[in-house]
Amino acid sequence: MYYPWWYVPGLTAPMLIAIIAVVHVFVSHYAVGGGILIALENQFAVKTGDKLYRDYWYKHARFFVLLTVAFGAITGVGIWWTIALASPLATEMLIRTFVFGWAIEWVFFIIEITAAFLMYYFWTRLPEKTHLVIAWIYALAAWISLVLITGITAFMLDSRGLFAHWSETGNFWHAFFNIQFLPQTVIRTGAAILLASLYVFLHAAWSFRNVNITANSTADITKEDSVNSELFHKIVRRMSRPLIFGIVTVLLGVIWWFALLSPNVLLVMERSVLLNILLTLFFGLCGLMTFLIIVGPILNPRSINVGFALCLFIFGLTALASAEFIREAVRKPWIVDQVVLGNQIYAGEIAERQKNGFLRESYWQQLPTEKVQLGGMVFMYHCNNCHATNHGLSAVGPLLYGESKEKIAETIKNLNQPAISMPPWCGTDEELDALAEFLMTVRPAK
Repeated sequence: MYYPWWYVPGLTAPMLIAIIAVVHVFVSHYAVGGGILIALENQFAVKTGDKLYRDYWYKHARFFVLLTVAFGAITGVGIWWTIALASPLATEMLIRTFVFGWAIEWVFFIIEITAAFLMYYFWTRLPEKTHLVIAWIYALAAWISLVLITGITAFMLDSRGLFAHWSETGNFWHAFFNIQFLPQTVIRTGAAILLASLYVFLHAAWSFRNVNITANSTADITKEDSVNSELFHKIVRRMSRPLIFGIVTVLLGVIWWFALLSPNVLLVMERSVLLNILLTLFFGLCGLMTFLIIVGPILNPRSINVGFALCLFIFGLTALASAEFIREAVRKPWIVDQVVLGNQIYAGEIAERQKNGFLRESYWQQLPTEKVQLGGMVFMYHCNNCHATNHGLSAVGPLLYGESKEKIAETIKNLNQPAISMPPWCGTDEELDALAEFLMTVRPAK
């Protein structure tokens, strides 16, 4: 409560975080999976002496480095900027708990960036075996970064430890090795391979888009087109295997993830129509992609074109975005499971705030004396982290249509009953009355 609130009109701060985070996930997973594929495929090209195939991966590496290093770094900073503004208490708590983990991750991040530039800029200057070593250093460093960040994000969903409960020990290792760490690591590793394969599919299809790869008569195909066509089909055939591996790994990880969810999280999921729709969409898209990969790249690689690759790419991004939304949404009412609530207070502070007041005066703010203004401030602290006012995402105004002030106050007093995805009311009766008064001003008129 000693931090100011951050109000994002209409969109809300959490949704802005979600947009930036999902875009970053699209790039960061490609950085991990793409590094593994570059190392594997270059190793294959060197072993078989296929210079043309290795040259393609050199071309792909330029696209890879530009997207993952430049754009990935920008969106990564964007996540830190938005979470620090929207959820400062949770961010502080995570930094205090995982400072050692983040320090390790930054070491591997520096190794990752250095190896990425060495891998690309010295591609043709280093001996092939030396270059392969650098490529594998990059791939390993990127994957370890993914593992370290996964331990932190998994803790936010479930703070129960594999070996001991973090809340009882406060130990970094008990927090990092939480009950969701292993399944989420499996999911993210599979997603990284899957997404990277889709990027390669799309990049290759676009790069060879002018090649006559569908002509039935060899007389219609130049020698250069024939060589490029065979190279493109080789890329398609080889990428079909990591695609299937990625989908299977993700599905197995998701099943494992479900098996370890707490009863409260499962109940939140079962009660939400939107989450059930997204879950159906996720499994449906995984099934559809598997079918398309079998009938396309595996059985008929010569049928692949830009349109097919683009459809697969969009399906993959949509499935991953759906899974990310579900993973974030099932945490409610917590920002950090069993530790920090969505209204930016620690779980152990609820009773004290109900007795002595939710709002706090500080050197940068004074509490208003006018009731509606006081209620507006309560809303910004207690509700703004998930809700807009009368317009926008999860706006409370339309939900209050036709409700009396007394009914609104009664609902607030029992926020988490039956809405288990809402935090309990954490203020005094005076603050409750002020909030109800404020909400009457955003309630639509009859």
